[in-house]
Amino acid sequence: MLSTYPAQAVFAAFVTALLILILRRPALRWQLVDHPGGRKRHGAPVPLTGGVSITAGFVCALLASFSAFGEFTPFFAAVLLLTLVGLLDDVGEVSAGTKMLFQLIAALLMTSWASNFLVNLGDLFGTNPINTRNWGIPLTLFAALAVINAMNMLDGLDGLAGGLAFMMLAFFGAFAWTLGDMNSAKILIVLLGAVAGFLFFNLPWSLRGRHRTFMGDAGSMVLGFAIAWFAVSLTQRGGNAVSPPVMLWVLGIVLMDVFTVTVRRLARRRSPMAPDRDHIHHVLLRRGFGPGKTLVILIGANAILGMIGTTMWRQGVPDWWIFWSFLAVCVAYFAAFFMPLRYYRLRSRIGVPDEYERDS
Repeated sequence: MLSTYPAQAVFAAFVTALLILILRRPALRWQLVDHPGGRKRHGAPVPLTGGVSITAGFVCALLASFSAFGEFTPFFAAVLLLTLVGLLDDVGEVSAGTKMLFQLIAALLMTSWASNFLVNLGDLFGTNPINTRNWGIPLTLFAALAVINAMNMLDGLDGLAGGLAFMMLAFFGAFAWTLGDMNSAKILIVLLGAVAGFLFFNLPWSLRGRHRTFMGDAGSMVLGFAIAWFAVSLTQRGGNAVSPPVMLWVLGIVLMDVFTVTVRRLARRRSPMAPDRDHIHHVLLRRGFGPGKTLVILIGANAILGMIGTTMWRQGVPDWWIFWSFLAVCVAYFAAFFMPLRYYRLRSRIGVPDEYERDS
């Protein structure tokens, strides 16, 4: 019943928020916390219980509906796997290589068990739709791993990764509803509720009091995987589907930031996974924007990009125009932010409140 959707979303938010409060002391006892020091600017240990709380709230709210989600069994299996691996990584029990291996396993569950992979990329050159043929699964695996790790990289400012994930999942929920895919819509709406419950304790505002919480790898990997899953599934369903290049617009800030940062690191002969402070939110903070303004700018920019892509699709704009116009935006972004230290260094050092910024 449609009337149960908002009720289950509210329940997911309630369970998520309740677990964040309940797990606060055990997290400090079990060292499931993010310690300050080095590149990490927060002043005290912060619990990393947001991710496991999101998953628990999400799953609990859907327990009564699982019989209707047979086609999503691989999705839930992958979510639980990534939550467990992320939780172990948050307490320091998993190496980077092992974490990447389990991300690959989750992506394989998506492509090879659920048969959810890229088959059609759209008519990107104004000739014919591009069929991936034998490259469909490898391309989807690469894209899924890229999105999962991009969400982790952007988890460097309170509310940013969760806020961007909320925005993207909201677009996906609207797409699923428009396409008449009620199972996907329900999963997305309930997941939005769980993310909202987490954001209450992660946004940089006074309402959270002293209960500041991070999502940790358990949260960023699950949300990144969910974004990758629905970005693919909603575009690969024959004629009744979202135009594939629209998803580039919906994931705009995430894709542009991870590409720019990766190229910059490679240009400096560093590992693409090496942390630094050159993400877009770091650049804006160095320009003097506060954490709250930076958050509004980036989430607002991503919402505008998503609306532009969605509007073009709904107005029947050809795939090739949607694709190449996004690449034009990417070129402008890349030109502006490729070397932020060179172009955006302030004359005097501006202090950023330690309470809200951390490394990614």
